[in-house]
Amino acid sequence: MAVINGIKSAIMLIINLGPTVMMPIIMTIIGLCLGVKFARSLKGGLLVGIGFIGLNATVSILTGAVQPAVDNMVKLFGLNLTVIDVGWPSASAIAFGTAVGVAMIPLGIIINVIMLLTKTTRTVDVDIWDFWHFAFSGSIVYALTHNMLIALSLAAVNMIVIMVIADRTAKGTEEILGLPGITFPHGLAGSFVPIAYVLDKIIDKIPGINKIKLDENAINKKLGLIGDPAILGLIVGLILGVAGYAFMPNLTLESKVGSILTMGVTVSAVLVITPKMAAILMEGVVPVSEGVQSIIQKKFAGHGKVYIGLDCAAGIGHPVVLAMSVIMVPITLLLAIILPGNEFLPLVGLCGICFQFPLIVAITKGDFFRTFLIGIVVMGLGLYIGTNLAPLFTSAAQAAHFPIPDGAALISSIDYGSNPIPWLLVQITNLGPVFIIVVIALTVLLALWNRKQILREEQEEAQAANQGE
Repeated sequence: MAVINGIKSAIMLIINLGPTVMMPIIMTIIGLCLGVKFARSLKGGLLVGIGFIGLNATVSILTGAVQPAVDNMVKLFGLNLTVIDVGWPSASAIAFGTAVGVAMIPLGIIINVIMLLTKTTRTVDVDIWDFWHFAFSGSIVYALTHNMLIALSLAAVNMIVIMVIADRTAKGTEEILGLPGITFPHGLAGSFVPIAYVLDKIIDKIPGINKIKLDENAINKKLGLIGDPAILGLIVGLILGVAGYAFMPNLTLESKVGSILTMGVTVSAVLVITPKMAAILMEGVVPVSEGVQSIIQKKFAGHGKVYIGLDCAAGIGHPVVLAMSVIMVPITLLLAIILPGNEFLPLVGLCGICFQFPLIVAITKGDFFRTFLIGIVVMGLGLYIGTNLAPLFTSAAQAAHFPIPDGAALISSIDYGSNPIPWLLVQITNLGPVFIIVVIALTVLLALWNRKQILREEQEEAQAANQGE
């Protein structure tokens, strides 16, 4: 028991450092294990940490600018919705604050190793911090069943599904997001991929609509100067500023104008700075990526390419992702007002919307118009899921001794509390043990299907290499 408690304490110590410290440590250690020299491993790890700090800083800047405007919009609309959004930081604290959350760290590492050895994934998931998504699924299932085995089994199902999705979107991550050798085994970003894929195919079948193309190049070509990220950010920021400040009766004209202009410049800055921070992060991944490829080539000839699994923050620098991150804030608030049956008031988590869109953009091949249509659907769906999961979310928070905000009977989160995968796992749990077993079996079949795809890809890669010689 003492050994187990010691391991638990060590794991929680690392987790509590947060991703900006934890990721450099992990990347440095992995680099050393792969034979990369200490100085290069350390620098790479530090650059990853610096990149994450930069990305978090831009998100914080955006949050600081947008949140007051959002609060003003809520007051103007007179919203009285009963489920309060506590945001992803609170959701992650709830996830890791339970016994299921603590157990998910070693379990997740074991799952990744087994999947790599059995070729049911090509992704080395170094983004251990974001295991909290899988821990969250397990935690709300535990709040429902009080059964640790069921909770961990379904948390594992969540992880395996996301690992497969990361592999299947690898090509888009490389080609559309411009991140070679990277995948996103990220619970939030990955869970919307099946929905985005289906909706993208439906759009293909709609005459007229299927001809509309608005990717980054098309926007720049058609809009000229307006298509530049700095100018586009200014325009979107000004629109948000007007919505959040122009109609507030308690503000002077000077305050309104100042707040609107500040919002415009801030959003413009975020759209320009974020890609540069993502580039720094990617530079830090290079030593580990090269080390993995070297080991594979030396020790596992014929095993093909292996990807480094990162937080999808590395993908938010894409112009369409950034544009969606801003535009979807007022749209999500509008949906919260007009959708019948919705009880969820999105607030704190709205500025984390950027993490939902990198893989959707990969599916739509960077098309702004399609991403926009899909975004409306997934955000509306998320509000209903957040409403439905709120009682279990609140129970999990209480089990983790998370303080419920004053005056809030129910809490949720616009990210993983409004996510289709944990919602589906809860529905399956409610159906009984037989359905749980069926889902576990289907997940194994999904992993085996992924293995088949991997073997096919390796064969194609080998043939291309031979032809290149």
